[in-house]
Amino acid sequence: PISQDSSQISITPRTPNLHVHGALGRGQVSSGSTQLMDTSRSIDDLVQEARKVTGKAARSSDEQLVTWLEEQEITSAADFYSLSDMSVTTIAQAPGASLLLLDALKQLREKARNETVKPSIPTRRTESPPRCSDRLVDVEVQGQIGTITMCNDAKRNALSTQVCDEIRDGLTRCCAAGVRVVVLRAKPGVKVWSAGHDIRDFKRIDGSSAEKGTSKFQDPLSSEDSFVKLLQAIQSLSVPVIGCIQGSVWGAATDICACCDVLVGTPDATFAITPAKIGLPYNCSGMSHFVQVIPLHVVKWMFFSGEPICAEDALSWGFLNKIVPAEHLTDKTYEMASIIASRAPLVVQLLKKQVSSMCAAPALTPHAFEELHEMRRQSWSSNDMEEG
Repeated sequence: PISQDSSQISITPRTPNLHVHGALGRGQVSSGSTQLMDTSRSIDDLVQEARKVTGKAARSSDEQLVTWLEEQEITSAADFYSLSDMSVTTIAQAPGASLLLLDALKQLREKARNETVKPSIPTRRTESPPRCSDRLVDVEVQGQIGTITMCNDAKRNALSTQVCDEIRDGLTRCCAAGVRVVVLRAKPGVKVWSAGHDIRDFKRIDGSSAEKGTSKFQDPLSSEDSFVKLLQAIQSLSVPVIGCIQGSVWGAATDICACCDVLVGTPDATFAITPAKIGLPYNCSGMSHFVQVIPLHVVKWMFFSGEPICAEDALSWGFLNKIVPAEHLTDKTYEMASIIASRAPLVVQLLKKQVSSMCAAPALTPHAFEELHEMRRQSWSSNDMEEG
């Protein structure tokens, strides 16, 4: 593992196929928690038992599944029982893994985890995302899927300069590790996915802070702003980014969602873009992110009012790809991530680039740009932003 300040990354070596590495996806069994059972049984025995559970006759493809699991260092029942939920989900892409057989294996795993038998092999610390505690951002790589988790619960994952820089750094590190897809998420169970831009990071003309200074504000969304750089990083990333959304999403965080390639959310997810509420003159590039994915009149209402839209509306307008119950959010997100990771990587990268190029916002004329920039300057220099 590599630790840097408030973020951490665990990396598994890149392999040509979608792999679940035994030591990476194992669950930890601490004192007082459930122990693993049947440590002496082979993975072949476990697959045969699962086949009996299905009530179907054995198939030659069962042997293919056993071989694939053994290649991933899953050689015993104990190895399988100790896999993380995400790792079990990726097995759906393995040769010979029918849905019926995989469901039976999951049933046996659940049953084993509910029984207490002393293990004969050492247990390992879980690497299942998210695992951050007091860090602002956690970065993790399992096989060909990277996960970036916002962990700043105390600030409701406000997008401070530090948080934006760490997410952007996480994207770079995931790609360097050879992932084919990145999941961006908050910790499970949060009420607020992100509270949006941390306005305390805005600077005034004299360099003083937003809270204590008295001079007029600088451009709050210049090209050097960490949040603006993060949006560009998500859009220009070579691999798809899946947003795993639970809870309310506010302001700039909604723009991050608009820049993701796929969004999966819970029924309680809401999205609000709030510059009109706080007197923040949003820039053209930020607005274009919404125009590219949401009907125009909906975009106008969201920006003019600052009111949130619910998950059902977001789904009907094409902003969300799927709505799933909170208890299934992680499984569904990583199921979709596994599907993308199993596809031809160069073609997926090409497709993302093509779609981005085809949907890019039209270039503004010099006159239009200058007029809009002057209107923005008047806004950030006015009492609107001061009062906001």
